[in-house]
Amino acid sequence: MLRGQNNLCRVGLSATAAPLDLLAQFLVGKNRRCRIAEARIEKEQIVDVFSPIRRDPYPPSGYTGARLYAELSQLIRSRQSVIVFTNVRSAAEQIGLRLREQLPELADAIEIHHASLDRSVRLEVEDRLKNGELRAVVCSTSLELGIDIGAVDLVVMVATPKGVSRAIQRIGRSGHSLNKNSHGILVATNVNDLVEATVTAKLVRERALDPIKILDKPFDVVAQHIVGIVALAPASADSIYQLITRARPFHDFTRKEFDRVLNYLEGGGKALAQQYRGVFGKISVSDDGTVSLAHPRVAREFLLNIGTIVSEGFVDVMLKRRRLGSVEEGFIKGLQIGDLFVLGGRVVRLIDTGVQEAFVERADGQLPTIPRWNAAKMPLTSGVARAVRQLRADLAQQLRRETNDSLCVDWLVEHYQISLANAQAIVEQFRAQLAVSDVPTGDSMLIELYRDDDFSHYFFHALIGRSANDALSRIVAWRMKNCSGGNALVTIDDSGFLLTLRRFQELTLEDWRLCFEREGAEEDLRLALRGSELVKWQFRGVAQTGLMVPRNYPGHQRARKQMHWSTETIFRVLEAHEADHPLLEEAYRQATQIFLDAEEANAFLDRVQHFDWQLRELPVVSPFSFSIYASKIKETMMLEDPTVAVERIYRELYARVRQIATANDNQTIATIR
Repeated sequence: MLRGQNNLCRVGLSATAAPLDLLAQFLVGKNRRCRIAEARIEKEQIVDVFSPIRRDPYPPSGYTGARLYAELSQLIRSRQSVIVFTNVRSAAEQIGLRLREQLPELADAIEIHHASLDRSVRLEVEDRLKNGELRAVVCSTSLELGIDIGAVDLVVMVATPKGVSRAIQRIGRSGHSLNKNSHGILVATNVNDLVEATVTAKLVRERALDPIKILDKPFDVVAQHIVGIVALAPASADSIYQLITRARPFHDFTRKEFDRVLNYLEGGGKALAQQYRGVFGKISVSDDGTVSLAHPRVAREFLLNIGTIVSEGFVDVMLKRRRLGSVEEGFIKGLQIGDLFVLGGRVVRLIDTGVQEAFVERADGQLPTIPRWNAAKMPLTSGVARAVRQLRADLAQQLRRETNDSLCVDWLVEHYQISLANAQAIVEQFRAQLAVSDVPTGDSMLIELYRDDDFSHYFFHALIGRSANDALSRIVAWRMKNCSGGNALVTIDDSGFLLTLRRFQELTLEDWRLCFEREGAEEDLRLALRGSELVKWQFRGVAQTGLMVPRNYPGHQRARKQMHWSTETIFRVLEAHEADHPLLEEAYRQATQIFLDAEEANAFLDRVQHFDWQLRELPVVSPFSFSIYASKIKETMMLEDPTVAVERIYRELYARVRQIATANDNQTIATIR
């Protein structure tokens, strides 16, 4: 039996979190002992990469057409119960709607589940799933954890889940019986996604879990915690500091930082205390260092606002008197009365709007506009990115050494346990890339320049994940602006980013190298983010968690509009007059560490100084750059269907790739789609 000094034992359990020593520190802090036990799971998890059997299996614009729905329909017909995971809510809505159309006889047994649906709707779907009444549920991330699902015998993941731990969580939702195995299928949406799916499946079999990241010393959380401590009883500042620094996230929390948080809690900070101490003051600190509440009402307000879950600005969607779910304010603002969209698998028409409400009516059978949900694409984890870089390097080396592509195909089949068709598709894409450019690997910095009639498109191949490339591209774009003038249109992806410039903004290779210098990266990122919507949005949550802008008052809840107005005003004051305010600093830190991955971007800047650099001017967009180029041009398409247009552009470009390959010593590219 495990037992602590007070007959209490703290236990942490997880099947998909790593590393264990860091998790143990997070669980018990730095001054307690912790016993770590790792139980090996004998139950087999079967993970397959979907093998399309038809010609042109991976359209460049994405595997989202009629063929996908037909294949999914076959899987649902052949199974007792299937969960289909997508990475964004809009995809769950779209796929769920199309599956109901494909399987009219099972339409009543197919449901959609995601976090924007009303809780009563979600619970109803979960109950029907547990009771065996459903053949399929299409969801985003909402069913990865939580309920005991029961008799699900297959999990399908449309597009890779971007991480090993998430893949294992999803696959583990199937085969809950003791005598059954968990079975998951990864459905790649294009060839780039196929490479990710291939390495993800391999890492799942090896159980190479993604390491967790702990956000160090969040100032908003510690501010709330200090108020909670003194709400129980006054305490000395020294004892509060010693208690807080026992926790793993605050192990390097300095006394100077602690005193700055105390100063904020006393009156709001330097910029606010002189006029608004009575509004923002939560505590008082006596001459002997005793910390107590500034007023008894602070305890009541604290109890009403405790927690770290912040308001996100959703609008309720009402069908008559029933709440169907919610959508983002930004989405509703972009609609007109009469527009059609999908929510909960239903096509509805907007008929009116009110305060935080949108009123709709059913529009069954009509062509919908799928919501453009404000859910960011999942970023690739560092472990999967590293594995993709390794596959690229190994396969590129084989292709340069071997003229017979079949040997490279056999190598992929053997090492990654994928089908012959999938291996051929990967080799074809790599061979095409080598015909017009080079394969970017983990020790090279490849920049590709493609000029069209109006713009110069610079493709930077940095396979470090979407969030890290978001941070990296902001640093590089900021420096480019200071070097050549003018802004750049930035498009980001897991495998790199694209800067679209005017001709006068073009830089040489040496100029671009200067934009990737490690020195000053943190300051340049902060300057690039200064006053941005990202930081302002994050400050709303920090201000609520840090008790600067309360969500609730005794007897009533504050209107979201009031909170947003208050936060915006405070944010502008602090930006102008107290840039080192702890809550403003926390907003920048969370923006760079949660929404962006500045740590990985800075690590890349450290490594890239030792890379081989090359700038290639190409007459055509390369295969490895096409997906990010396609995502850019989709944004400007208004009259032509984006999927059809991307297919057309892809084929036109690859007609030129064939010509280039033939001119280069008659090197052949096998069946470029």
